[in-house]
Amino acid sequence: MHAATMLTKALRTIGPVVIFVLAAACAAQALYDAEAVRLNNRGVALMGQQFTERAADTFSEALKRDPRMAQAAINEGIALLTLQRLDAAKKVLQQAIAIDPASAQAWYNLGLGQRSNNELEAALASFQRAAAIDPRDVDSLYFEGVCYEEMKQFEKAIAVLEKALKINPQHASAQFVLARSLQRMGQIAEAREHFKIFQHLSSTKISTPIGLSYGEQGHYSTATPVEMPQAVQRAMIPVGLVAQSMVTGASAPAFTTTGGACMMDATGDGQMDLVLMQSGVQAIRILRNLSGGKFEDWDAGASGLKASGQAMACAVGDYDGDGLNDLAVALDDRVLLFRNLGHGQFKDVTAASGIVPRNRPSGVTFVDYDHDGDLDLLLTGAPLKPGDAPNVLWRNDGNGTFTEQTEAIGLNGSGQTAAAILTDFNNDRAVDLVATGDQPSPLIYVNPREGKYPTQPLYADAKLPPTVGIAVLDFNKDGWMDIAVTHAGAPGLTLWRNVESADHAGRRFERVALPLKGALRGWGLTPIDIDNDGWIDLAAIVDTRTGPQVRVFRNRGDGSFEDVSHALGLDKIALSEPRGLIATDIDGDGAADLIVIQQNAAPVLLRNVGANKNHFLRLDLTGLADNKTALGVKVEVFANGLWQKWELPGASGYQTQAPPQILVGLGDAPGIDLLRILWPTGVLQDEIDLPHGRVIAMKEADRRGSSCPVLFVWDGHKYKFVTDVIGAAVVGHWFTPARRNIPNPGEWVKVDGAEAALVNGKISLRFMEPMEEVNYIDQLRMIAVDHPENVEVNPDERFLDNPPFASGRVVASAKTRLPLGAWDGRGRDVLDQLRRRDHVFASGFTPLPYDGFANLHALTLDLGAIKPNVPLRLIMTGYVNYFSATSLYGAWQAGLKETPPYVEAELPDGSWRRVTDDAGFPAGQERTMVMDLTGKLPEGTRRIRLMTNLQIYWDQVLIDQSSDASERSTEVPLATATLRFFGYPKQIDLASPGDLDYDFNLISLTGPFQHERGDYTHFGDVTPLLKSVDDRFVVFGSGEGIAAEFDASKLPTSPSGWKRDYFFYAHGYVKDMDWWDASPFTVAQMPFHGMTAYPYSKREQYPDDAASLAYRLNWNDRFDSGDPVRSYRFEFQELPSTPRDDLPANSPAGSGR
Repeated sequence: MHAATMLTKALRTIGPVVIFVLAAACAAQALYDAEAVRLNNRGVALMGQQFTERAADTFSEALKRDPRMAQAAINEGIALLTLQRLDAAKKVLQQAIAIDPASAQAWYNLGLGQRSNNELEAALASFQRAAAIDPRDVDSLYFEGVCYEEMKQFEKAIAVLEKALKINPQHASAQFVLARSLQRMGQIAEAREHFKIFQHLSSTKISTPIGLSYGEQGHYSTATPVEMPQAVQRAMIPVGLVAQSMVTGASAPAFTTTGGACMMDATGDGQMDLVLMQSGVQAIRILRNLSGGKFEDWDAGASGLKASGQAMACAVGDYDGDGLNDLAVALDDRVLLFRNLGHGQFKDVTAASGIVPRNRPSGVTFVDYDHDGDLDLLLTGAPLKPGDAPNVLWRNDGNGTFTEQTEAIGLNGSGQTAAAILTDFNNDRAVDLVATGDQPSPLIYVNPREGKYPTQPLYADAKLPPTVGIAVLDFNKDGWMDIAVTHAGAPGLTLWRNVESADHAGRRFERVALPLKGALRGWGLTPIDIDNDGWIDLAAIVDTRTGPQVRVFRNRGDGSFEDVSHALGLDKIALSEPRGLIATDIDGDGAADLIVIQQNAAPVLLRNVGANKNHFLRLDLTGLADNKTALGVKVEVFANGLWQKWELPGASGYQTQAPPQILVGLGDAPGIDLLRILWPTGVLQDEIDLPHGRVIAMKEADRRGSSCPVLFVWDGHKYKFVTDVIGAAVVGHWFTPARRNIPNPGEWVKVDGAEAALVNGKISLRFMEPMEEVNYIDQLRMIAVDHPENVEVNPDERFLDNPPFASGRVVASAKTRLPLGAWDGRGRDVLDQLRRRDHVFASGFTPLPYDGFANLHALTLDLGAIKPNVPLRLIMTGYVNYFSATSLYGAWQAGLKETPPYVEAELPDGSWRRVTDDAGFPAGQERTMVMDLTGKLPEGTRRIRLMTNLQIYWDQVLIDQSSDASERSTEVPLATATLRFFGYPKQIDLASPGDLDYDFNLISLTGPFQHERGDYTHFGDVTPLLKSVDDRFVVFGSGEGIAAEFDASKLPTSPSGWKRDYFFYAHGYVKDMDWWDASPFTVAQMPFHGMTAYPYSKREQYPDDAASLAYRLNWNDRFDSGDPVRSYRFEFQELPSTPRDDLPANSPAGSGR
């Protein structure tokens, strides 16, 4: 859970503690030292920002300032528990109890510390004290039941858990532990029913089970502020809005503006120019930014921006990913698309794009609705004819063309629509859409990832008039985006708070009171921090009986607003039919200004004078794998105890789009402590130590989110990277709308015997997840393969799309040789690159914009003379830059599909004949695959070519025609397997794109990755789960893995002149956290070997017998919410690991407590 959620829980759900604190807020200064209060509350903010060490020190300092403040001691104890300093935590919590023996929170956290230290009797007594003080606290009763269960007093556990569930039947963790206690008592049917309830509560997010991280061990486990309200109700500093003309020169042509406008660098000089919508022969007008708040007319027609008619609205976005923002213009009868050529020149590409009139537009916005990294186009408006839809969605095909998808995803709408905006209102990482119009309520289109969008009305108040403009903002800092709309009638403007739905499974909106009187209707609106105090305010254009006005409503920080329009001087400003409203720092002075777009009149700049007495920051964001304009990005800013959340929405307000920037007020903070960015395709990025300045330009980090689990072997000095494993075991991988992959759950990989050093007769391996997949591992095996020194052995493995998959058997090769010649896809001689395994690769292709894809290309080989009547195998070493599900989707849109390697043979007449279809390719990082061509080539063939459009890099190719090479295989039994948190080994990017190594001695305990939500296997010994293939998986996620040892002490001695290699085998499944993969953000559905597809239908289910139930209840009892609860930046440090002193199973990074 992020900082805002933690703070909200602290304020709303902590129970009597906070109720008392808030009731006594006004008296807090009298009760406690003011500086101690400030330090305590700063520590709470630091906990939310994941600066736990600093928070603990701050709480300690607060307690020293005022030893009477029990809350500071409790909070310090919570911080120390999070840092796993159990003895210190217990000591300070006992100090808190001495100050306030009636604090349920102090007893509760003491119990957490005692239980973490395996002091079950003491922990039980502490939780009982907490429950006695707060009898309706279900979390205290839950942990009381957990203690009884861990003490094997199951009847007492059942009794107290049933008591907890009478108070709150939706406590997911109580349902789980009750199910496990019943199962251990032999009451299988009852256990199964409670486990099903647990699954329903957790999968639907009705209830979040108790987790291991800060803030997830019950509401009392969150650090609590002593005083908040007085800190957020400060008066506004002196600020005024001064009207000034935007156009220099007395000879400016008359304005025929319609009210629509957007801002972009149209002239190519780096300044944000104003693009105005007009009516007439030249419907696009550019006001060039001369800086300092001054603009001049610029010849839009000469730049290629030619349009005639009634222009309504415009949208800015880099639809083709070339780094230049393009322009879409909605006229009342069509839409035009202009490609930015740079240097102030544009080209009308509407015809080439395939976009044609499908409605009568009123608004337009770019949006990456399908999260494929390119910008699509959504138009609102009126139907062309009765029965048509008012909305039109054009999907970007990634090749310069667009395809209409309105009906396919259910965005048609009804009546007439006015404006649309993108927002992730339910925080599921999928961009939703909200459209205003003449219907009873704005309609929210909830993004389901695939299929038609379900809809939900913003509100149910039928008395409100139709809606016009729309904006999104998190005004109350709870982490959920709220929505403001203007109306075509009184009250002119309404604000709607995003709250939990009654069934706890979704979101709904409730109206927020605004001090707005006398408004007859509303037009444009925009979020703005008018005084840079760090609380987001709201500005809107309204019509009144005395004329149109701009009103500004200042956020007081307590959920209420004040109208500061008079204080800003807005009641003295005369306007002429104002429509659009844009917030931007036009003159770069560190204060957000307003631009008012008027009909048939020049725009008016309302320059902000005074807000820059508080600090300010402008964020300029650029996507990398995402759309370059960064539309849909989520930003969190932490600064000196303040927290804010923003989204970059594209079009906003009414027929307007502000610059693609985020303007952040910082109050008295000179800079930001932490910048957290969630890019639309899922890349998480944390930045600290940023410069203190008014502008920060931030580019999306170049990070892959998903990777197969990787294997390391102890070589006597360190754990050495071998390769990644079971890349072909991914489940639910998207290929086309009608096809997902068939997973291959097992893979053998070779471990060079020279790199495997025995320790006490054992081979030590580390098998872990370095990015953010969830892994379901069913079996680990190893065999020792002895062979003559002049014989090479490899497993028969390769990536194949469909079964039958490779056999995995040992392939022994003697007297291998190079081809006589080799040429890459560009016709270059690459035989030298293929001579040895040295990470110097043959490629010869042109990468396409879709990850993993290239032009169709060949690796051509001259095999020389082929011996008849003996095997013919190619021993090929290389790696593949994998395609992701998202890149497959993008390629499919552009009419491309993956072409796995196939083999063609050259015939005597110079033509080529295909002799194999799917020949396979290396299944991930560098490894050796075997391609068997025995009996497949026409007689006399010398030259073959391997054709593919995948990015495959070849390191070595050898020809093997041996038939009797010797080898001996012996099973190496699994001795121990321990699941634990390892952290993130330093990734080393080698010279070739995508070629990697890892340094297992250089570890970061944090990284830019998330966990899928769900139930994971608990840390510790998991050896029994890995002995056989039985659907009893070891489930682990990002940064976690298995420390495995295989007992080689009883292996037979290798014959003289022989050497020994090892083959490691993993059997299981993996699931990517990729937008287009099935259920990418949850551990569920649990795969199983009998499933016919993934995701599987309701007709199939994971085994439900008694043994399977016992496995899930007794092994998979470590829940992760999937919410951001830790730092998302790498902080590497030397943490050398050996087979003797590896990270313990209860490491701070692994368990949280």
